[in-house]
Amino acid sequence: MALNLNMDFTIIDDLAEALILLLPAMVANATPVVVKGRKPIDGGRLFIDGRRLLGDGKTWEGAAGGLAAGVLVALILDFIMPSKGLLVLGSAAALGAIIGDIAGSFIKRRIGLERGAPAPLLDQLDFYVGALVMTALLGVRWDLVVVVEAGLTVALLHVASNIVAYLAGLKKVPW
Repeated sequence: MALNLNMDFTIIDDLAEALILLLPAMVANATPVVVKGRKPIDGGRLFIDGRRLLGDGKTWEGAAGGLAAGVLVALILDFIMPSKGLLVLGSAAALGAIIGDIAGSFIKRRIGLERGAPAPLLDQLDFYVGALVMTALLGVRWDLVVVVEAGLTVALLHVASNIVAYLAGLKKVPW
């Protein structure tokens, strides 16, 4: 595993390494489903197009709970593999996941999709792209093949976990 913050740059060129780094992001993205918030991040405000900025599904409680869960996973990973810099990079990935998910919701509102409406690929990969961008801002260089492999893996895991959450009654829709 090449992940090491003591290097001038970090290269992620292995799928297993990528998934370890992205685990805090995946947990951060999944946690808001169980953290039922009441305070929408957008405060009910409308954008210039007359639609909500984000909608009731993006709450401060969900964002904070997701970030906290992602950072906790990063802390555990850093404890297991202390020389890998996973606390910082995993926490950044978790923050990126939350930001990416919020950005995805913003995009869905702009194209006229309401809360719960399906947006294939955007629904599965908005948090993933956010995690990639945030870690890249910290100097992680992602191998393109690994980005595609991890993206496919994350998308499949996301679909499976959403179906489980739907069947468990945690989500109103299975996507």
